[in-house]
Amino acid sequence: MGASSLLLVITYPLMKRITFWPQLALGLTFNWGALLGWSAVKGSCDLSVCLPLYFSGVMWTLIYDTIYAHQ
Repeated sequence: MGASSLLLVITYPLMKRITFWPQLALGLTFNWGALLGWSAVKGSCDLSVCLPLYFSGVMWTLIYDTIYAHQ
């Protein structure tokens, strides 16, 4: 699970050159820890819990980083 985050970690710094939404890439990368934490505690990734947690974390990051970028 942790090694699968490497693709996001490697591509995130390039997102400002590729897309107008680098905040989304930041959210996907930064909140991968929610999936890792749940898997570490429970031993598996329960999608009914992990996906809403991951999605809400991505949305939170997207919103605050967009506000930060416009200040």
